[in-house]
Amino acid sequence: MFKIKIPAAALLSVALMGCEPLTASAPVTTVAAATPVATATAAPLKASNAIKVQNVDVTMLFDGVALQPPAGQHVFMYNNTTYVPLRFMSYALQKSVSWDAKNLKVSVAEPSSSEIVVIKEYLMNATSSPSFTAKNISLNNVKASYVFSGSTKALPQGQSSYLLNGSIYVPLRFLSESVGNSISWNPKTKTITANSKNYEENMASAKPTDKGTSPSASATPAPAATPVAEPGGAAGGSGSAGTGSGKVSYESITSETEAKLSALQAQSTSTLLGIAFEYVAATDAATKQSIKARGLEQLASFKASFNSIIADAEQKLNTNGYSTAIIAQYRAAFEAELDRGRAAAEGMGK
Repeated sequence: MFKIKIPAAALLSVALMGCEPLTASAPVTTVAAATPVATATAAPLKASNAIKVQNVDVTMLFDGVALQPPAGQHVFMYNNTTYVPLRFMSYALQKSVSWDAKNLKVSVAEPSSSEIVVIKEYLMNATSSPSFTAKNISLNNVKASYVFSGSTKALPQGQSSYLLNGSIYVPLRFLSESVGNSISWNPKTKTITANSKNYEENMASAKPTDKGTSPSASATPAPAATPVAEPGGAAGGSGSAGTGSGKVSYESITSETEAKLSALQAQSTSTLLGIAFEYVAATDAATKQSIKARGLEQLASFKASFNSIIADAEQKLNTNGYSTAIIAQYRAAFEAELDRGRAAAEGMGK
């Protein structure tokens, strides 16, 4: 029987922030090096190269859909260059991101099936449009190398990458040219527009080719919604009602769910560990409190994603007439790991 493993390391990282850590030991960097996320907390920062800028109120459109970066992430201008959060932009472009802390390397590539699940979950929480608040922000310069689909790309002369709240910021044009997507910046409307090749091709094909009355493509309507066998039921006709081909197998549902949970595990581990590293490095109580609050918000977000995945699985099991007993196992395993992480954190704080 499958047992979901949400490692205590991920949950421990937030619980750890409730204790007073002693030092950030070398093994922490080793863990971060194996963590698949563009979180550069372990990278060496140069305080002397810190910059102070103000965030910019922008509209961001990805294949026609408006998205907003998560709380705590911004878009800003520096030396006439627009900077954007790398992970958010990459996810919005349907790309995966990984961070190699040992070699200070960021890799952006096509996502695997499990990474696509994480990206979609991430973007589900990026469609709201919170009211904009102007802020003066301070970012540290971080020297990192960048690899896009296996090819190393260097930042243009005179431009840098910066770190804020565990997120790397890169020049918009550099990202656009590196990922191969059409990304534009309209300074008048303060709008960033990013289109995939498939989206642009679909938009081009949707445009009428002539203005006459020739029926051409539009004369043939799209096929009407053909009755399709619903999971576990019949879709008209005289087929076998109870065993229609549309029924999803139990193994398929649970395998898909476990893949989603494993992907969520990877994302939560990397993100929360990055926040924990920031907490360890902070030197004043106010900063620690702010980082702790952000960590708890992230944990709540991941718990919400977990509940969403479980609710979807339960609905599919019910629809197809299967037992939902495994749902309780998923929840029990998750809560047990959460309790172990908290207990370990309390022990480390003594």
